[in-house]
Amino acid sequence: MRIPFCEFCVKTRLFCSKCQSLLNSGQYEMHDVDVIDAILKLTDNDQKLNNMLSNVEYYKSYEVDDTYFIALKGIRRVPINVVRQIEDKLSEALNRRVKIIEYTADINELVTQVAYPARPTVATTWLPDGTNETEVRIMRRDARRLRLRPSDMARLLSAITNRNVKVKVISHDQLNTA
Repeated sequence: MRIPFCEFCVKTRLFCSKCQSLLNSGQYEMHDVDVIDAILKLTDNDQKLNNMLSNVEYYKSYEVDDTYFIALKGIRRVPINVVRQIEDKLSEALNRRVKIIEYTADINELVTQVAYPARPTVATTWLPDGTNETEVRIMRRDARRLRLRPSDMARLLSAITNRNVKVKVISHDQLNTA
């Protein structure tokens, strides 16, 4: 797995100037180091898993309540049952729930992964000042199945995409008027 930190720095928590600058800049946080360390321990113990994750790149992890959302590039090439096993093992190692998502620039794909098993609708609005706003609509019957509160989901999606994202829970009669 390709990681932004030196493997030695992650394992010892003694950071070289490059790794320390990544932390100081705010691009990464200490929980990123903890997550990377847990992933490295998993792959060190399992050569088959290490081979499967060889083309996967760590992007960033996001902490929402008691859950880590770990964004990885290239994880879609790994079988889904292996990804679920990794999530379970990381949950044990980190003592938190873990959800692995594929990092992509496509907001629709990210929303689908984060909102699963709910079926969201995504609408992007371009504003006169040149910015855009993304609105995620989730049916009330699907909202019960969400892992996150809508406000937390909006915060997470905004952090991942660097866009203004709103999440609305709508009823069936609001579907066409929203």
